[in-house]
Amino acid sequence: MMGFKWPTIKNKRRRNMRVKKAVAFFLAAGMLLGGCGTAASDTSSKETTDGTVAQTTEETTDGTAEAGNSEEETPKGKYKEPVEVSISKVMVTNPHLIEGQSPEKNIVLDLIKEDLNIDVKIAWQAEDSEYNNKLSLNIASENLPDIMYITNYLTFRELAENGMLADLTDVYEKYAGDYLKSTYATFEGRNLEPLTIDGKLYALSTANIGYGHDILWLRKDWLDKLGLEVPKTMDELKFVLKEFVEKDPGGNGEGNTIGLAVNATKPVAGYGNKFGVEPIFHSVGAYPTQWMKDESGQVYYGSIAPEMKEGLAILRDMYEEGLIDKQFITRVGSGETDAIIDSGLAGAWFAPWWGQSPDIYIKNPEVELVAVNAPLDAEGKYNHLVPTPTGDLVAVSKDCKNPEALLKIINEEYDIYRGIDAEGLAAVKPIFDQGVSREALFPTGGFNLDYYDVVPKLGKLCKGLVENGVMEADETTTDYDRWKAEGAKKFADGVDPADSNAPNNFRDYYGRYVASNILDTPENNPVEAAYYYTTKSSSKLRPTLDKLEEQMYLQIITGEKPLDYFDEFVEQWKKLGGDTLTQEVQDIIK
Repeated sequence: MMGFKWPTIKNKRRRNMRVKKAVAFFLAAGMLLGGCGTAASDTSSKETTDGTVAQTTEETTDGTAEAGNSEEETPKGKYKEPVEVSISKVMVTNPHLIEGQSPEKNIVLDLIKEDLNIDVKIAWQAEDSEYNNKLSLNIASENLPDIMYITNYLTFRELAENGMLADLTDVYEKYAGDYLKSTYATFEGRNLEPLTIDGKLYALSTANIGYGHDILWLRKDWLDKLGLEVPKTMDELKFVLKEFVEKDPGGNGEGNTIGLAVNATKPVAGYGNKFGVEPIFHSVGAYPTQWMKDESGQVYYGSIAPEMKEGLAILRDMYEEGLIDKQFITRVGSGETDAIIDSGLAGAWFAPWWGQSPDIYIKNPEVELVAVNAPLDAEGKYNHLVPTPTGDLVAVSKDCKNPEALLKIINEEYDIYRGIDAEGLAAVKPIFDQGVSREALFPTGGFNLDYYDVVPKLGKLCKGLVENGVMEADETTTDYDRWKAEGAKKFADGVDPADSNAPNNFRDYYGRYVASNILDTPENNPVEAAYYYTTKSSSKLRPTLDKLEEQMYLQIITGEKPLDYFDEFVEQWKKLGGDTLTQEVQDIIK
């Protein structure tokens, strides 16, 4: 293969592994926190303010101690005595577990114990829809696990401001490994700033990498069967959905075929909302759930903008005409929308590049998909949001005796998963090749590390291999990347029915190759919100306002309320505290 290759591990794994990179840039750019460290104010700077970069680049991720430090005081150093930590997790909907592998006992936990002498215990798990409620109960009873996964920024602020979280400022600087710091550097400090309060870092953010916005997915085999072109405009999409519903190309039986599958619990929720309808609003210049700026620089809440009414009218008509799943409002259980797609009942849905489950292939081996930037706006652009600088978080309880264990665990997980620890990847790859969910086995669950622009970069990597047989790697390419590209290539070359990894290769082909190569094309128009976080009144006002908004979408789309109810909703929203929040955001960003 061409390009960069990770060093070969010649002796015992971990002990002799050295990934010797210059990390001066990462310590300067990735550590840019208010009041934290000695980084210059320019996030792209390669030097600290005193020019002593060279003195900060000696630590490696292999656990080798510098002079004066014990081995266990390094990013991958093994504790001399066993350390036990508890952690909370979001339950994975379709984990595809195999015998011997569970969230509580699996190969990743075994490697963490073997390499670091850390015994990870799963304190509790909850479904995504119930997770924040469960964590809130833990907060109220002051019964927190050592390490907690946090899905709600307001919850993080509550924990931090009430003194319930450990200060990770020095822990991060000392124990974050090269890969963690290098990926964070590509965010130029934006993902750590919101987690820093009074100069102290209280959590780490999953990599909210770019290009995770929703795109349109269609059953290409259905399009081909009916002789239809790939739709680009709203009118073309509606025509295709009508043909799907009326002509039943999937052979589901009269009245059983669904045009557009939609999420019942959160049909509108913002960036990267799998099975949401945001792209339809974006096509008419509306950006619901986002704080935006108008041409005069004034802040407004996207969900009350006049353009919203046009988007609601489109969706209302689609629902009335049967182009949207008529039963979507009843599909509130975890995984129900996935199930109708995987069973072959739906012809279209909005989801990010990663949104395809291997189950759709398992249940429909002849399925063919196509990913499209649609619907376009009147100027032929595909409008979509860029991600919030932070995603889900991991934090440590103030009562945890070894807060650095979180960093060591993350270093171990991603050195293995990205192939930096080649033998570690070799150990887990056969399990992941069977479709077992990484999130189910990793103690940090959905916490993810990657470079901000990794998706289109890996798309090009896959494109070269699939189309030309050449994989052009660079210094950021890992064995994991090569593995995924090779999976896409295998699927493109023809599926071996005896290959148990075919469903995974299917997902790599459509996610890494097909979808990832349409995300950075000229028709894409990325739109940035004006503000992403909370204000001082958010915890008091948002629950009521959010419930009012969520009900409005369902009521208008399904016809329970007339379209003009939107005007009443706007007035209610403003009176119930929306005007207060708007002013607070305006004051913050002016």
